[in-house]
Amino acid sequence: MIEHYGGACACCGEAEYAFLALDHENGGGSAHRKEVGSGSRMVDWIISHGFPEIFQVLCHNCNNAKSWGRCPHEQG
Repeated sequence: MIEHYGGACACCGEAEYAFLALDHENGGGSAHRKEVGSGSRMVDWIISHGFPEIFQVLCHNCNNAKSWGRCPHEQG
């Protein structure tokens, strides 16, 4: 799944697999997880829906910073 969505953080480029996660690119992840479930249920949903382009790969730092509104990598 990580490879399908780019294999590296879309923000900072981090490519260490242990640091990466899938992110709902335009938000709404909490509501989506409530609807379909998390973990393997989300994985099954992604596969059964043909790997929709609503996801991106982010490292945990950038993903967490996004919840504050904007990652420091995006500020300039």
